[in-house]
Amino acid sequence: MKRILLVDDEWRIRKLLRMYLEREHYLIDEAENGEDALRMALSYNYKLIMLDVMMPGMTGIEMCRSIRRHKQMNRLMLSP
Repeated sequence: MKRILLVDDEWRIRKLLRMYLEREHYLIDEAENGEDALRMALSYNYKLIMLDVMMPGMTGIEMCRSIRRHKQMNRLMLSP
């Protein structure tokens, strides 16, 4: 199965996205901040990372830059 990492500091958004993506048979991992998401992204090869642009601590943009230094991955930025 294809695995996706959802990164957002709002649990309701993660819950909604998880519901739709699992219905399409994706395996979902979640992180509520950029630091945790970065650790997860570097330890597993996700098919896609869906992440919020604005998060406390490390923003989605900073996280993308950090990941890009180590590996290439598909990313989809979520923005209000």
